[in-house]
Amino acid sequence: MNLNVAVVGAARSGKSLFCINFAEYLGARSLCYTEEGPYGRGRGVITPEQARKLMVEPGSRTNGTVRTFAVNRLNGKPLRIAFTDTTALLQEEPLPKRERLKLIATLQAIRRADLIIHLIDLTCTDPSRLDFVGKIHRSLAAACSGQGQRYLPLGSKCDLLQETAPAAKLLMPPLKWIEPISSLTREGFPRIRQYLLAGANELA
Repeated sequence: MNLNVAVVGAARSGKSLFCINFAEYLGARSLCYTEEGPYGRGRGVITPEQARKLMVEPGSRTNGTVRTFAVNRLNGKPLRIAFTDTTALLQEEPLPKRERLKLIATLQAIRRADLIIHLIDLTCTDPSRLDFVGKIHRSLAAACSGQGQRYLPLGSKCDLLQETAPAAKLLMPPLKWIEPISSLTREGFPRIRQYLLAGANELA
């Protein structure tokens, strides 16, 4: 059984680190990946530690690259979970041609997905950026509802969250739609795992 997950979000929301660390949390000691971007296409097998160094740390080749990490696990039956780390959604209008091509790749990943995870940086304090993220959330929620796809918004970097940060309001009533997580400390990962496995059972 296959479960395709698209991980989307604005720049610096932590998509790459989430994909790598959550795959490792699921038990992956090595990651099979494919990638397509400005440097062409590629594939390989890499450890989570190597992936963090090559794909997350400053100076790594991440800009404009769409990567899919595959994880195989058993949940009473074989289950393959593919996490697609999409390119960042940008606020700039109009988008330059190169950025439009990146957006097309992200939209294609969303269309193929059974589940869309939207990462929202809870440390963000820029009002215009928060407004942009809100628009992304509403658009994705509406699109997933119409297409019958599962949609899971997650608040990333909760380990860095300050109570005074504007995004913190998203964790308070009446807006309870964000699950706070930390890819660094792995807070919230058990709940995401339960959600993914429930989604896989629905597809079975």
